[in-house]
Parts: sequence; structure tokens; C-alpha cells
Amino acid sequence: MMVIITKVNKLKKSSSMKKIVWIILTVVSASCFSQSSTERAEIKIKETIHQFFESLNKQDTVLYKKTLFLEGQVWSINNTQEPRSYSMRFFRDDLKTFVPKEVLEEIPVSYDIKIHDGIAMAWVPYEFRINGKFTHCGIDIFTLTKTNEGWKIINASYTKNLEGCSELK
Repeated sequence: MMVIITKVNKLKKSSSMKKIVWIILTVVSASCFSQSSTERAEIKIKETIHQFFESLNKQDTVLYKKTLFLEGQVWSINNTQEPRSYSMRFFRDDLKTFVPKEVLEEIPVSYDIKIHDGIAMAWVPYEFRINGKFTHCGIDIFTLTKTNEGWKIINASYTKNLEGCSELK
């Protein structure tokens, strides 16, 4: 009889121990695999930038308008010529140039994203190709803001370079 009571007590302890271990593992695994709000925001920002690039590549005006504020500015620093040139235009001006004559590809190399209280900055090295042929590389700097519809680009600045492209990767 004593042997049976001892085995029942061991089973009870074992069962309690299993429950405790199960709870601990559940809590630890949930915290390991959950994403922080910053990580989720970074994913959404990358998606917005990817959609922006896709809209340029496909010259899709609907997708283009979805990703940004048309009143936003685009600044360009062209380092492919001497002397270096600077230009500014509004996003809405780009809509006039959307004519699918050529296949344009702006390919992001990496992303460095900073976020604070509804505003974000993304530093994105890129390569640019026309009809599959490399034309230049550079850095895109996007300023984004969080809206009810999601993250939107409010400003962009970029450089155009022919040299130093491997260092951007």
C-alpha cells in the first residue's frame, strides 16, 4: 500500500512539474517569437518602399499614389557629371513622365530604418537598371509618416553615382 501511495504522489508531482514546465516554455517561446511594434513598423515601412519601387518599375500610377503624398518633394544629387547637379521636383510631377517605354528597375540593396512617434527615415542603397542594363547606383533617403491608411512617403532624396557602388552593398 505504501508503494502505491508513493507512486501516486510521484505522479502528482510529475504532473504539476509538467504543467509548470509547459507554462514556462509557453511564456518564453511567445516572447521569443513575437515581434515588437518597432519590428512590425519596419516591415510595413519596407513594404511601402517596395511598393513605391514597384510603382516606378511598372509605372503604375495607382500604386504610386497609394505609397506617398503627391505634395512631397524629391531631391536629386547627380554625381555622374561634373559639376555635380542638384534638382527638386514634386512627386506629382513624376506622374507626367509615366510612359512605359522602357523597363525601369530600382533595386534596394539594404535598409536602415529609424522610427519615432509616427515618423520614420529609411536609408536605402540602391542600383538602377533600364531594360536590364545597369545605369547608376546611389542612396535613397525616404521620410515617411504613419497615416490611417499606413506608412506614406512624404519626401525623398537620392544620389546618382557611377562609382563606389560595391561599397553601398
